[in-house]
Amino acid sequence: MEWPNALIEELAARRCIIFIGAGASAGCLSADGRRPPDWKRFLEELKGGMPSGTGTGTIDDLLSKEKYLDAAEIILCKITAADFARVTRQLFVQPRYQPSKIHKAVLKIDPKILVTTNYDDVYDNYCRTGIAADGYNICKYYDTHLINDLRSPVRLVIKAHGCVSDPARIVLTRSQYFREKQIYSQFYAILDALFLTNTLLFIGYSLSDPDIQLILENSNIAAPSTHSHYAIIPDNIPPDIEQATAKSYNIHFLKYSRGNYAEVEEALEELETSVTEFRATNSL
Repeated sequence: MEWPNALIEELAARRCIIFIGAGASAGCLSADGRRPPDWKRFLEELKGGMPSGTGTGTIDDLLSKEKYLDAAEIILCKITAADFARVTRQLFVQPRYQPSKIHKAVLKIDPKILVTTNYDDVYDNYCRTGIAADGYNICKYYDTHLINDLRSPVRLVIKAHGCVSDPARIVLTRSQYFREKQIYSQFYAILDALFLTNTLLFIGYSLSDPDIQLILENSNIAAPSTHSHYAIIPDNIPPDIEQATAKSYNIHFLKYSRGNYAEVEEALEELETSVTEFRATNSL
């Protein structure tokens, strides 16, 4: 994977927002060797938490077709809030995952702003061990200190879809996303403004990922600009979809061999070295 010089410069100047998805946590391990769930496994586990006797045929069909947002809508209608919280904590909190190599490389890049749609708090906890003199702050979509954080030197982790620390406020479905965007319109307006005025680097997503679908469908990052956004994705994307998506959202794809996460980890370590050297050379 070859990193564009323009991206290295944007990261070095902290004009680039890093956006991490579930793939960034895929390399995390618990003490007993478990890994955080991906979208499909999370929904499968939630499905198992529904009341006994509940029909799952439609959900199974949707999951097999990777229509995760639609499957989530049905599951959320059938599972109780208590069971949703129980399953979520069992999957994301109790294993006590350690940070991945991707987390470590991202922290060394030291962005001013990182946005994540992940519910786990692995990076949140790890970032507090970082090097920034002014520290790190976590801002969930329902918090009110986003503007204050943006106008301060503090490093900021934005939890756009909530966190396991408050399962009742996790955004899992399309309807929840639209509802929270109406209720917390100021937060999402600020997020849209950040997308419009900064370069974005997506790490840990595929184009079938529901999170990135929501982001691309409902943000303003398609505004005309000579500066593209960037996304690290598997190399199995159909050429026609790649071309259409790149054109529609002004995104340059950086591809790796599907399933080869070590390739991504090594590439990010190289990127961190390049960014650090650029900062030192240019006194940034």
